[in-house]
This record gives sequence, C-alpha cells and structure tokens, in this order.
Amino acid sequence: MNNQNWDDIRYVLAVAEHGSLNAAATVLGVTHATVMRRVAACEARCERPLFEKSQSGYRVLPEAIPILRAMSNVADAVLATERTIVGADQSPSGPVRIASTDSICQRVLPSIVAMIADRYPRIELSLLSANVHHDLSRLSADIVVRPTVDLGDNLVGQHVGDLAFAAYGDGNPDRKWLKLEGALSGSLAAKWMTDNVPADQMIGGADSFLVVQRLVAEGIGNALLPRLVGDADHRLNRLDVEGADFAVPVWVACLKEFALTPRFALVQKLLANELRQAVGLRSST
Repeated sequence: MNNQNWDDIRYVLAVAEHGSLNAAATVLGVTHATVMRRVAACEARCERPLFEKSQSGYRVLPEAIPILRAMSNVADAVLATERTIVGADQSPSGPVRIASTDSICQRVLPSIVAMIADRYPRIELSLLSANVHHDLSRLSADIVVRPTVDLGDNLVGQHVGDLAFAAYGDGNPDRKWLKLEGALSGSLAAKWMTDNVPADQMIGGADSFLVVQRLVAEGIGNALLPRLVGDADHRLNRLDVEGADFAVPVWVACLKEFALTPRFALVQKLLANELRQAVGLRSST
C-alpha cells in the first residue's frame, strides 16, 4: 500500500466515525475541501460510492460496510506498526508532542516546556492545545497532561496533582449560568452543572474555559471554572455555591508501548516533576 492510499483510508474512516466532512476535517486538522477530495479519490479507487451524502451529513452505505471494516483493519495494522517503530527508537532526541487542555497549555505548560527545551535542545517539543480527547493509539500525540478520573487501560502515567474547580461570577446575583459546550460537555464540570443547575437557568456558553472566563468577566453569566483560570482574573468573584468546589486528578501519561522510549520517558519524568510544583496543580496526596 502506498502512502496516498493510506491517507485516503484515514480520511474515509474519519468521515465514517464523525459523520460529516467538517467534523472529520476538524479532527484531522485539514480543510473541508481536502477531506472531500480524499473521500472522492478513495471512492473512485473502489469504483463505488461509500457514503450516502445529505445535508445532515455522511452515512456509510450498507453495501460499503464490509469495505469500511476492511479499511479499519488496515488502519489498525498500520498504526500498530507505526507505534512499534516509534517505541523502538532509542535515540534521546527527536519530536515529542505534548497534548493538554487549552487552560493548562496556556497557564501552566509554557514555562515547563521552555525549561525542558533549554536543557535538552535535541528534543523538539510541541504543545497541542485543545480540549479534544487525543487518542494516543492513533498517534495524534505522544504525551498527554490530562485531567481525568479514569486514565484508561492503554496508558501509563503518574498522578501529578489536582485541577481544582469553583464557581465564579461578576458580582451580579441575578446572572444565569454559562453552558460548557463541545468537548467540555463531557467534563466533570459539565456533569456538575447538569446535576445542580436547572435547565432554565443555563444560557449559551463556549467550548473553552478561557473563553468562558472572558464571558463571565463581560457579565454574560456565572460559570464553573478551573481555579487556575478563575482566580487569576481579578474581575471575577468566587461564588459560595454548595458542591462547586471539587477537584479532578491530573495525569502525565503516554502509551504503554512508549513508556521506555528514551525521549518520551525523559520528557514525561520532567513534566511530572515540574507539574507537581506548579501553581494551580497542587497534589492532594
């Protein structure tokens, strides 16, 4: 299989998983037009359509399900091979992609990354700042700094602290609550809001805690925020709301296959050591 064929399969599988060209483009980090072109190329190679296309999205055609299943098997095999190749690299240099939430990437990680880069200039560090859940088995990142209760079976890591949350407002007691949208809708903070804030008391929000912070400061509504975001903004007042003060464990983790790869092991160790001392991520243990 040549690289072009493999790329086309990746695009087709992303559309099948996410149901639309736009959603697949967002996940893959490319344009809508690129995904459309790749899907069309793959369909031409298969000499048949793979999707039923409508305004509501893309649905895999029943007769194309065996083809997509075979493509998925190919993808699993290729990714397993790539993980083995990356994991076997014993060089202490090379690229390392660190993924975390936008809040942690902006407020905590830059100074730590700068220290590592200064100390180990042969390691090329990249920060992936988004609230999407990176699937490391698909090699979308190498190391994650992830706030989560359950790390997952395929990852190994260290608990380095806790991301504390609290409720914030601008001082107006009549404000409604801002929703947590997009990837944040599955967070523990969003679950707390669902369990504790009546639906008629919630209004439009955002898919980023940093954006929600700005909306609170502009007087749009109250919100639940990480304290490292909310406490840093003097325009915000912390609210005394029962149950809103809780914390989520923060982990530094990588795939089990990468745990002994020198550059990943080194960066993971340095991240863990520094994050244990980071303001806003104090360990509860």
